[in-house]
Amino acid sequence: MNLQNVLDNFQTFNNFARNERNGGINRIAFTHPERLAALKFSMLCQKAGLDVYFDFFGNVIARREGKDPSLKPVVLGSHIDTVKDGGQYDGLLGVLAALEVIEHLNAHQIETDHPIIVIAFACEESTRFNEATLGSKYLTGKMTKNDMKHIKDNEGNILYDVVEPLSQDMHGKAALFERNQIKAFLELHIEQGPILEKNDKDIGIVTDIAAPHRFKLSIQGVTSHSGSTPMPMRIDALTASSEIILSIESIGQAYHDQGIVTTVGYANVYPNTMNAIPGEVTLLIDIRGKDLAVREQVVTEIQQQIQTITQKRKTVYHLEDLGQDDPRSFNHKMAQITEQSCLQSDYSFRYMYSGAGHDAMNFAPICPTSMIFIPCKKGISHSPEESVTEQQIAKGIQVYIDTTIELAKLETILED
Repeated sequence: MNLQNVLDNFQTFNNFARNERNGGINRIAFTHPERLAALKFSMLCQKAGLDVYFDFFGNVIARREGKDPSLKPVVLGSHIDTVKDGGQYDGLLGVLAALEVIEHLNAHQIETDHPIIVIAFACEESTRFNEATLGSKYLTGKMTKNDMKHIKDNEGNILYDVVEPLSQDMHGKAALFERNQIKAFLELHIEQGPILEKNDKDIGIVTDIAAPHRFKLSIQGVTSHSGSTPMPMRIDALTASSEIILSIESIGQAYHDQGIVTTVGYANVYPNTMNAIPGEVTLLIDIRGKDLAVREQVVTEIQQQIQTITQKRKTVYHLEDLGQDDPRSFNHKMAQITEQSCLQSDYSFRYMYSGAGHDAMNFAPICPTSMIFIPCKKGISHSPEESVTEQQIAKGIQVYIDTTIELAKLETILED
């Protein structure tokens, strides 16, 4: 492995979109810095000898041929977009690591039995369109071009209208991956949580992904003067929202032991002035769990609390379902291959589930799928404070290389 090459690539890609004030990275989906990063990655893949193309959605897809081109490919990759003022490693680690797998194979003249495909996914983050993993959803058939016409960003731009002008001629290459047409999908990612660091483990082997169900809640009160409206006569949308937020937190705490987390991560208040009682509030609610039935029970309880609180406070509400993803379980045999790599390299590891969603969850229904985590400092992610060490990167990529080589062997059988 050429670790210095990987570190230099991190510097290059993060300089495309660095906020010089706070160090945050801003490769927001389909903005100029994000598309520049996609183009740069495609050029690096071409330099490594891969057959490269962009699909309709802007995903970068690069293929290294195997001894038998007719065999199902092993697919590697992650995403290149970030949240606003995000970290340097979220997503990008998996993209650059996948490229380094190819560079390692090239440098050691290793010809795999199965082809290997590397992907840099577009629009994994929900920052712009309030829905996550859109690039991999398109590639795996979970989102169609027609679906794109009904998805808008925070400024009202329609996803299809954003993507369509960027589309390129694929020269007859397949636009979608179909069920049972891939041997395996493997993604390397930072944990985005504190568990590995807290337990002093080098590698996390992911068993499940706890997927989100998201809502947009609009609460309507009455805007009036803060000085002349008596307390008993107020219909305050913000105080109603505050009670709802605390209730959502309380429900999440009650279901914590069952793998549930609940978050209100966005609030917009109108008119948002000191001397006016807030008449309208919009909240974005994120509910996650690894067990679908438990998560939906939490959704039901939250909906009941919203109704109860708004009735009590005489406000009116509208709850919009922004969509949901199903929790996913990963392939046990792929996990065992990664475990064997850790044992051979004397790396400590633990099996764990992911509280964050990833592109891998869209591949799990169509092929054997797994994920590898490395620790990040204090579990901080989606922040300029996101940090990993060079040694952690090196260990993660080494396990990624070892696991990929084993997956690409003809004799490796993955059926659970």
